[in-house]
Amino acid sequence: MTHEHDEEQPREETGPAAPISGPVPLPSRIQRGPIDVVLLAAVCALVSIGLLTIYGTSSLNAYFDPGGARDSFIYFRKQASGALIGVVLMIVAMRIDFGTYRNYVGRICTVAGMLVFLTLIPGVGHTAKGASRWIQFGPINFQPSELVKVAVVIFIAHSITKKADSMRNLKDAFVANGIVLFPFVALLMKQPDFGTTLIICTLTAIMLYVGGARWAPMLGLLGLLVALAAAAIWHKPYRMERVLTWLDPWAYASDAGYQLVNSFVALASGGLSGAGFGEGRGKLGYLPELYNDFVASSVGEELGLVGMALLCILYLIILWRGVVIAFEARDSFGAFLAFGITLLITIQAGFNLCVVTGILPTKGLTLPLVSYGRTSLMIVLACVGILLNISQRNPDLSKAKSTAKEQQYLENTLRHTELRFRKLREEQSTRRRA
Repeated sequence: MTHEHDEEQPREETGPAAPISGPVPLPSRIQRGPIDVVLLAAVCALVSIGLLTIYGTSSLNAYFDPGGARDSFIYFRKQASGALIGVVLMIVAMRIDFGTYRNYVGRICTVAGMLVFLTLIPGVGHTAKGASRWIQFGPINFQPSELVKVAVVIFIAHSITKKADSMRNLKDAFVANGIVLFPFVALLMKQPDFGTTLIICTLTAIMLYVGGARWAPMLGLLGLLVALAAAAIWHKPYRMERVLTWLDPWAYASDAGYQLVNSFVALASGGLSGAGFGEGRGKLGYLPELYNDFVASSVGEELGLVGMALLCILYLIILWRGVVIAFEARDSFGAFLAFGITLLITIQAGFNLCVVTGILPTKGLTLPLVSYGRTSLMIVLACVGILLNISQRNPDLSKAKSTAKEQQYLENTLRHTELRFRKLREEQSTRRRA
């Protein structure tokens, strides 16, 4: 006897059941948010300005260099290679979830400190102009102090996030962080690199204050830093000379104030719209190494007030987008990391522009993304990649992947169980028909 109402036609199978054990594929590509196009455009514009200016200001010096190979493009090629490597690092940093850096903050700080220490070892560190700030790998010079800046930002962001509830405590806010930062400061001053030390101390103070440290100890710390800076300036005659030159550059126009005075001349001769690209006279020897710390003087001479305003606007865009990214970050670590990276770029840019215009004493600080220097360019572009990763407001990728695997495992298990259940019903229906 047949029971038609008990019969059920099996549905068409789309494929075999997925195995319950073994590697489980992710259900789909974990999507990130959109890239901050405005930030990326500002960075690309600064890099482009830097490459054009470096070629225009270095070509004559490179060609007539007595020890060179009469190659007008040598500095341009070096900077372009640094830009290319920096873009690769930026893309890699964009793909790494920023939360990963918290897990390796200790190793990052250790590696950065060891590299700075290597610069002080004779035969390993490369010395130029009385400072041992580079490690030479064949034809390539690497400046570890640029990596130290990033390591400090990551460490302070991690420290503030970890001690969020006790940042008003003097010990947690200042003593604990100071113990970690002191070796970096000592090594940098030993090179010596007063400019990078100043950037790190300023950056740390601002981040700690934003992170919740009390203002009264901050004022005490500021007073201590000013006293230490004054002592460092007084202890080294060349630093004291720079301060005196800054106070009255025209009195030292033939020696110590030569570069600053000619920077004023270049900016003044640029006028509103500048002399035109490649038409500046600073590259004829009036401004030594114009493509380094005083590259903004060349921009002002050849592009005028418009060019200088463009530089300021581009850095203000980076500041604006960086602060927005910090406010929209998925967690506190991302917020402080974005804020720190933004400060790292814009504070140094502000210091450099103030030096070029005579607002601050002369100091060897490059203009980020514009000045010649492959290490600085590569590290800053990598930092931009981290900032872009935070801007995507993507989920915690490690947790997302784990959750996706668990979800797929459950789906495979349910699918396998459903197929087994259908097979049992088919066998039962067959026995009834029999």
